[in-house]
Amino acid sequence: MWFGAAIILAALIYLGVLFGIAYYGDKRADRGRSLINNPYVYALSMGVYCTAWTYYGSVGRAAGTGLGFLPIYIGPTLMAILWWFVLRKMVRISQVNRITTIADFMASRYGKSTSLGGLVTIIAVIGIVPYISLQLDAVAASFTMLWNYPQAVSATTASTGLGGLDTALWVTFGMAAFAILFGTRHLDVTEHHEGLVAAIAFESVVKLVAFLAVGIFVTFVLFGGPGDIFQRAAADPALARLFTFNPSTLDYSQWAWLTFLSMLAILFLPRQFQMAVLENMNEAHIRKASWLFPLYLLVINLFVLPIALAGLMVFSDGSIDADMFVLGLPMVAGSESLALFVFIGGLSAA
Repeated sequence: MWFGAAIILAALIYLGVLFGIAYYGDKRADRGRSLINNPYVYALSMGVYCTAWTYYGSVGRAAGTGLGFLPIYIGPTLMAILWWFVLRKMVRISQVNRITTIADFMASRYGKSTSLGGLVTIIAVIGIVPYISLQLDAVAASFTMLWNYPQAVSATTASTGLGGLDTALWVTFGMAAFAILFGTRHLDVTEHHEGLVAAIAFESVVKLVAFLAVGIFVTFVLFGGPGDIFQRAAADPALARLFTFNPSTLDYSQWAWLTFLSMLAILFLPRQFQMAVLENMNEAHIRKASWLFPLYLLVINLFVLPIALAGLMVFSDGSIDADMFVLGLPMVAGSESLALFVFIGGLSAA
């Protein structure tokens, strides 16, 4: 029971820290001393691209398709090469036309068509609602696993914990409160949401450190290093195919399609457009972000394949869903503090 209380306390403290950072960022902005007017915070804010899909889903996809998780990150990396030309122009257009949403941006390119703007809005809502539900499900599943510690449960079990209450519902309330307080508090919609950006940049650091922590733990504590993991996996043909470029198992058309979609996503997903275009304070920041953000993607994915292979070997009976290997491995090793930190990282990603 004490661990369940620790989960709730840690989550509340972390959310409190986020609110504090956002509040401090807004206060600094009001005094004309911006907290986010530098390329490093700008690049970190783009880390909003790495949601629970990255934090949990990349490992799950790697466990099923091996290197098939890479196109989601190859696309943004390729697009970053063009940022100084493409993204800079988007920023300038948005500033001149006082653009506030991706729908406004698309409409402004076609004679300020209200029908096109409405269509883009509808498409965005239809696409984003299921995506948000996936984030909530990921948080609920990870909470359920920790709540049932030390009995590791499948991520497909019921997402209830606090006396049968829906965990996802409480997360939704928290996200809504944060959005209301720091996302819509400005009367002028063209003002920068400095507190929100500062909090998102902080979240990017937390989820990166948490993922690296579990990656290092799995690779060098549970196993004897990456060589040990790959050597053991190579002995099993089913696992060996996951980390080799085998023409018979690679779907090149799918790779090309996912790479292309992710190239568009890094610019036109509503959250990415908000951070990269609308929250840009100095177009000179784009130049440095064009290599900092790909570096961020590289680092956060360093341990994806080792964790996936380790999870498949440790949970060979299928007792843990592959998407939850990140959380399940420290749990099965008895590392409660790391499991709790991983949960906080997942909360940041969602």
